[in-house]
Amino acid sequence: MRDYKNVKVPRSYRSHSRSVSKKRIQVVRGGRGSDQSTPELKRLAVQFFTAIIIAAGGWLGWEAYREIMHADVLQIAGVDVKGVKQLNEADIREIVGAFRGQNIFRADLDAAIRRAQAYPWIKEASIHRRLPNRISMVFTERVPAVIMDTGPAQFLMDDEGMIIERLKKDHDPAWRLPVVTIKGCRARPGEQVLTDGMAEALNLIAEISARGGWNLADVTIRADSPESLSILYAEREFKIGSGNHAEKLRRLSEVMADVQQRGLEIAYVDLRPERQAAVMVKDNRVQGYGTRVKGKKP
Repeated sequence: MRDYKNVKVPRSYRSHSRSVSKKRIQVVRGGRGSDQSTPELKRLAVQFFTAIIIAAGGWLGWEAYREIMHADVLQIAGVDVKGVKQLNEADIREIVGAFRGQNIFRADLDAAIRRAQAYPWIKEASIHRRLPNRISMVFTERVPAVIMDTGPAQFLMDDEGMIIERLKKDHDPAWRLPVVTIKGCRARPGEQVLTDGMAEALNLIAEISARGGWNLADVTIRADSPESLSILYAEREFKIGSGNHAEKLRRLSEVMADVQQRGLEIAYVDLRPERQAAVMVKDNRVQGYGTRVKGKKP
């Protein structure tokens, strides 16, 4: 065995750096084609499984829908109706009869609303599903405010000018309402009267009701035109005309107080002038009555 302890290495072979050099070698498994195809395969696999999940979910949803649509527990068993006073049983059955035997989720609620609102008595209607098998309908009926007299016929009307129902000659005496006469006006239940005379008449009735002291059932309003608007009451005529009804009624109360104090029997009072009232007494003498306005003389 040789002893290398005393072997001298030539200076030219010696390294000047005492640090240990290292090299990093990257080992690549497979070729370049393998690196590019792996992400693509993963993407295709994800898309494939996603499609399967979506298809399975759609199938399960369809099966659940079929079960719900044919479930006996969801077949409509009854309809609860509130707010009805004037509609009869036949009318109510006509509105809600289409629900019988239907699945509660397939019931056409909008169609029921339209059927209800076709009745002039119905002002508003709301409808709701009450699971598992009932329908709830709430009606708001129109409230008659006046009797409209066209000459040939009379109709119940609400405070919006909507005609509700034609009255029979022997109509229910319970309808003790003020009368508005418009000669020759064509009217039909379910339609709204939009004449200027009717709008003025309804405003005047609202003012009379707010003031109090009048028996509204004995009030008749002539409303052929706004300018000829007048009140027939207690065998007297009060010519009101259009606009400023509150002020005219205030002036009328002052005139009537003066008439009663003088003990006069009058035929009419004309309040259409802005600051005066013309009074026709029954012996055909005409006397003018002035009213004072703040700081002004009539």
